[in-house]
Amino acid sequence: MLLLKLPCRSDAVPPPLGIAYLAAHLRDIADVKVLEGIRQRVTPASFARLADVWQADVVGFSVNTHAASTLHGYALAVRALCPDAFLVAGGAHPTALPDGTLQAAPALDCVLMGEAELSFRTLVEAVVAGNMARLEASELRTIPGLAFFDAGTFVQTPTAFVEDIDTFVMPAWDLVPPGDYPKAPHGAFARHFPVAPIITSRGCPYDCGFCSVPRLVGRKIRYRSAALVTDELRLLRDRFGIREFQIVDDNFTVHRGRAIAICEAIASNDLAMPWTCPNGVRVDTLDDELLDAMQAAGCYSISLGIESGSPAVLERMVKHLDLSVVPEVVARIVARGMEVHAFFILGYPGETPADVDETIRLAKALPLTRANFSLFTPLPGTSEYDALTAQEQHRILNLGDFAQVSFVPEGRSAAALKRQQRRALMEFYGRPSQLKRLARAVRTPEAGYHLARRAAHWLGSA
Repeated sequence: MLLLKLPCRSDAVPPPLGIAYLAAHLRDIADVKVLEGIRQRVTPASFARLADVWQADVVGFSVNTHAASTLHGYALAVRALCPDAFLVAGGAHPTALPDGTLQAAPALDCVLMGEAELSFRTLVEAVVAGNMARLEASELRTIPGLAFFDAGTFVQTPTAFVEDIDTFVMPAWDLVPPGDYPKAPHGAFARHFPVAPIITSRGCPYDCGFCSVPRLVGRKIRYRSAALVTDELRLLRDRFGIREFQIVDDNFTVHRGRAIAICEAIASNDLAMPWTCPNGVRVDTLDDELLDAMQAAGCYSISLGIESGSPAVLERMVKHLDLSVVPEVVARIVARGMEVHAFFILGYPGETPADVDETIRLAKALPLTRANFSLFTPLPGTSEYDALTAQEQHRILNLGDFAQVSFVPEGRSAAALKRQQRRALMEFYGRPSQLKRLARAVRTPEAGYHLARRAAHWLGSA
């Protein structure tokens, strides 16, 4: 069995945590090999050759929306050399657009939606037991979270989320050793390498219009036990030599009592080491007790999902954030000597140039270590994407990455959107104080190289 994290244009190359979870649930029934497309520079031809040499009976593709346009080429190349292999795709994009994914990559046999640890295992068991390249449609219909075409008819089986995520096997870290990955982690910066991402929960109860997480992993938050989290951190430290980790939950701090318990377990088990929250947390969940617990456990950097400096835009986003609390929370973090990174979105539908000015003013007024100004992308699986009319869908230029102009709202132009993003970046980072903060975060020549590439990408992309 061969699993590939499809390559795309990305500034971050962390270990593929999702594939590591899948592999852990398959390795007792199959010989599993994992490839990370960016790090290993995997092309369709090279991947197909490996699938052929390794005689892979099942080939799985992990696909986010930024990589979706390349899926067809990879699947077609594998199908040409391995006509008997069972080809399946999963991840964010197939979950949001299962029928569109199958239509765009007809060489696939099916796609998996949502959490696939258990459904993928069931599928692989059926393929292995039947010793066949194609499963009967009647058998595919019994597997949850699956989509496929049966004689031209689209079929989608119900998707269910696992309530107790402690039942999931720990990720197969030996297949994606953190030390093998470049100094280009999620969030762009780290103080010590190797770095490993971990999750302590799945799900998000909020309904932000730009975010697809609730559809991917559910609105109900399901938690891993503190004991399991500390067991994983101990394994990563003692066996794989990590010196820093990243909690990549979709909202680690939404349940403050539980977040405090995780931090206390890390500290009491002598596992405190540098760590960050690069995915972002809600500003209004942070109080002194929680911040103290996070810092005592080793947290030195917190990313905040502020998104806009305009109350009107935040209302359109369904963000439910009172901007008046932002300066106080940021001040609390900075007072502890911790870094603050903030996310902002430009080019949101309904946003005006005046709204952009408000966002830039807010970012510059806050003592942020870094700020990310993404251009709005209507990702499949979000309410903004679902609300697009047929005419508005023609405004989608691409779904490449957040540095590019992906969507042009009515009354705006692609050139104007890119100018606004460049202006935000230059005004924020062009200040001497901010340049010094940025320079202090670059600790190795390799990290400097990746930062330079990132800057060229964000300032130069059209």
